[in-house]
Amino acid sequence: MAEIRPIAVSMAQAAQMAGVSRPTIYRWAKLDGFPVLHLGGCTRVLVDEFTAWLKKYGGAQ
Repeated sequence: MAEIRPIAVSMAQAAQMAGVSRPTIYRWAKLDGFPVLHLGGCTRVLVDEFTAWLKKYGGAQ
């Protein structure tokens, strides 16, 4: 059976994926081009776009 991957993750999950702190993710989210999505009171990071963003701009990985 194929692995089910989420389309978007929380800011804390994105920080864990990138190996950085939550404050760093929130700081990155203010940058132009960062793949963040605001849904009501929730802030999510789009996984595929975030992975591409990390490859382009680097991260702690």
